[in-house]
Amino acid sequence: MSSIEIQNLVARHGSGFVLGPCDLSLAAGSRTAVIGPSGCGKTTLLRCIAGLHPGEGRIALDGQLVNDPKRIVPPSARRIGFVFQDGGLWPHLSVAEHLSFASPGLGTQAAEELLAQVGLAGRSRARPGELSGGEAQRLALARALAGDPRILLLDEPLHSVDTALRGQLGVLIRKLVDARGLTLVLVTHDRDEALALADQLVILKSGKVLETGSADTLLQQPRTAFGAAFLAGATCVPVSVNGGATVATPFGPVPSPADRSCPHALVLLPGEVVVRGDGPVEARVLSVFGAADGARALIDLGGHAMQVPNDGTLRIGTTVRVALRGAPRVLPMDRSEQEANA
Repeated sequence: MSSIEIQNLVARHGSGFVLGPCDLSLAAGSRTAVIGPSGCGKTTLLRCIAGLHPGEGRIALDGQLVNDPKRIVPPSARRIGFVFQDGGLWPHLSVAEHLSFASPGLGTQAAEELLAQVGLAGRSRARPGELSGGEAQRLALARALAGDPRILLLDEPLHSVDTALRGQLGVLIRKLVDARGLTLVLVTHDRDEALALADQLVILKSGKVLETGSADTLLQQPRTAFGAAFLAGATCVPVSVNGGATVATPFGPVPSPADRSCPHALVLLPGEVVVRGDGPVEARVLSVFGAADGARALIDLGGHAMQVPNDGTLRIGTTVRVALRGAPRVLPMDRSEQEANA
């Protein structure tokens, strides 16, 4: 296993998108998911770690510099396994030939054992066109592991796999990572995939690291409105932050934030707003439906739609009163979020 240290990393695509400046510290043996919307720089970050995309700044793997102004270590010398978003398989090579290409010294017995570990026993002669989507992704994983890497990088590893098979492949990835003691970094825009495969999260937006921390911390104690909305499905209602000691919200006053240089929003996590007869806020019921955790209703709360539990009495078009469980939470948001919520 190997630690990953990134300092002041900047990566460009021509004269367009810029990643960074980016700083990250990932412990050896950690499992990290880099999440964020499409185009935020997730894949670029992964490719910089692997040495597949040029970047300015410093990257160290297990204390060894592999990227700085004076030296760039080639991908082949970094002991990194990479599973590409599209698999990156070669149609003219068999399963066994994929492993041989990735690790020329890998013997037949070792190759067969690796294929058995990923669920491809007996498929060594098959070509990618003869494999199912799940089998193709298993081959991409086997090829990434063939060279005995210290770090495994996964780019949207489950996106091309049927929903029914995602859980199985996720369990397989965790099992192999644990057995080999690998440091895992994956990128995804799928929250469930991130929570299933990783213990810590990095939230990326517009090329910048917005939040880092354990999955539990970022779900329960988000530090930005975007992080709360993207990761936890929070509803964010813009509020006016002025020079007073408190900020007025529909659910009561909140102490003014120390930093008033950016817009802020009242952040309502799922389950925090409930229907209650003496609630301080009126809302209109937009729809009612069933969910895995019970009956739900979608309400219009001041122009913002959000889900609340439904005890079976809520009807579409009716007005209800709602209350907030716990204290109101006001978090910073950037200008683009303010415009989107206007």
